[in-house]
Amino acid sequence: MMNFKLIAAAGCFLLASQGQAALISVSGPNSSFGDAASIVLSSTIVNANDDAAYNTAQQGFDEKQGVLLGSALNVDGGSIAAGTRVDSHMIFLNSGPENNTALLEHFNVKWTFDGDILGVMSNSNGSLEINSTSLLGASDVLYPNSAFNARGFESNQSPCDGSATNDCYAIFGSELTVTMRVTEPGDWIRVVTRTAEVPEPGTLGLLGLGILGLGAAKRRKMAKNA
Repeated sequence: MMNFKLIAAAGCFLLASQGQAALISVSGPNSSFGDAASIVLSSTIVNANDDAAYNTAQQGFDEKQGVLLGSALNVDGGSIAAGTRVDSHMIFLNSGPENNTALLEHFNVKWTFDGDILGVMSNSNGSLEINSTSLLGASDVLYPNSAFNARGFESNQSPCDGSATNDCYAIFGSELTVTMRVTEPGDWIRVVTRTAEVPEPGTLGLLGLGILGLGAAKRRKMAKNA
């Protein structure tokens, strides 16, 4: 018979995990500066203006999660329909003021999300990102107030594969492959994913009742055998 403690632990994990949508993993070669891509907390970024946050390899952080779109959201090449519940994430590569003349390249980095990618905002002046920040930006990060030249991708090379030599991305369901090539300013792109489905409240209630029922049955059995 399955151990009750294991069932209870699994139930607690499921309950605790609701609404925790995020970047799952990142992999790929090191950057031209010799560093690996990484997932960071938005609280470590603080300021997403160009000369305030910088790195030596691509970094990504989660922004607002579970946002219900009240109107269509513009992304590269189209829009995401109103009524869609989405999660937002930022990926950036920015060499910083002390390296403002050095070329920093980071090719073929694969980012994996827990929901399908619905769209990316990468236009050159960053207007798509800037215009959506009030809706999707992390509450603990300061973002630019207006668009500026080269905030996003100066180009979006196609196809974006192992032969790519310039800024580009490719979407494969819940995976995004990104190549960035920057001097100053760096590249910032917002990735919008579909919020992962979670059990209905009724299902969670039944799970809780089931766990409580198993506990009661186990106690009755122990009392009977005492």
